[in-house]
Amino acid sequence: MPFDEEEEQVEQPPKVSLKKVSSQRSIFDSMEKKPTAKDLSNAVKKIEENNVGYKKSAAELTVAYKKAIMDKTLAQNRNVFMKETEQELLANMIKLAIDINTDQYEKEGMGSLMWIQLLLKTCLAQRDKINALEYELTQIKNKTEPASLKTIISQEIRAELDKNKVSE
Repeated sequence: MPFDEEEEQVEQPPKVSLKKVSSQRSIFDSMEKKPTAKDLSNAVKKIEENNVGYKKSAAELTVAYKKAIMDKTLAQNRNVFMKETEQELLANMIKLAIDINTDQYEKEGMGSLMWIQLLLKTCLAQRDKINALEYELTQIKNKTEPASLKTIISQEIRAELDKNKVSE
């Protein structure tokens, strides 16, 4: 038959297969694998735990700082224990700020800004306290000036004399 010759002439291409080499690494081995949902969930949980820990530590240190600020013990009356407690408080505050600043999931400088905000609030509270004390001191000075004292004494004398006249 005429077509039989053509079938014989058609050569089939050789089969190509992948070379199996176990000693060579795949180019995809060095690529970072996508994290699974569980990995992402664990990472988020860890970040949240760190954040809660930071907030808890900051709250405790803030309370201790305010207590130290409100302490009315004069510097010369503070004992060694009180001084060491203040130094430990400051060291813990600095450590927390450094921890927050070096945390890659926190904004840059947030640890420092936290304490700066506390210090600024303390300055404003101190300003208010100083202003109140200055006002009271001014009132006392005004009452103890010689002219004011003379007026107060005269009023008191007149009041006593008036009481004596009424009682007679």
